[in-house]
Amino acid sequence: MSLLDSAFFPIVGVILSNALYFSSVPAVYNAYQTSHLAPLNVLPLAIMVLSCIGWMSYALAVPNIYIMLSNLPGTVVAVGYVMVTLPLIPNHDRSSRVQVQMTLVVGSALLLCLWSALVFGGATHSQTTFILGAYGSFICVIMFASPLSTMGEVIRTGNAASIYAPLTATQVSNCLMWTCYGLAIGDVWVYGPNGTGLALGLVQLALKLSYPSVPGEAAREHAHLKDSCSDSDAERP
Repeated sequence: MSLLDSAFFPIVGVILSNALYFSSVPAVYNAYQTSHLAPLNVLPLAIMVLSCIGWMSYALAVPNIYIMLSNLPGTVVAVGYVMVTLPLIPNHDRSSRVQVQMTLVVGSALLLCLWSALVFGGATHSQTTFILGAYGSFICVIMFASPLSTMGEVIRTGNAASIYAPLTATQVSNCLMWTCYGLAIGDVWVYGPNGTGLALGLVQLALKLSYPSVPGEAAREHAHLKDSCSDSDAERP
């Protein structure tokens, strides 16, 4: 039996997927202890909930125990992340709070409507699994891209603190493994979203390596200094 036909890659995939989902535990715990989000970006955590539930739907429809084991723990921990971090979004940052809330509401409604259409529309099993696989891949790519929602701020302030290094590192390693495996077996639902996630993870990694990560009050001083230097350069003849 070849390595591709064995359970090696799926088992490693389960481990790496859960490493990805649990990588934010220290940052969320620190936010809980200090009652302050610091640079933690809540939006990727909210999309993580939707991604895990989407893949759980696909895993149960197929069925595939490896995909289920890759996302069931992630579903639980991602819901916990949102429960802890949502109340910590500052009152003055109402737009971020609404963004997270609307992401959860719209995403949940979309999946329920999708399931309703599949069940009452008489979709076959193959049609159901194909559509749920496409949905899971779509949400997965959005999750991988969501840390880049602060990319403009990172470049403007010269501060990469909002890009969480453990999440980025586990995203790159997880997506690299699944991309290689997907290419080897010729499965577009495996290498498609993971190849995209790998590219997006490398962009995040490049930003993280290109800019310092300055926390808290020091970040505001760093941004102010950067803006002052930009203004000075603009005033020069």
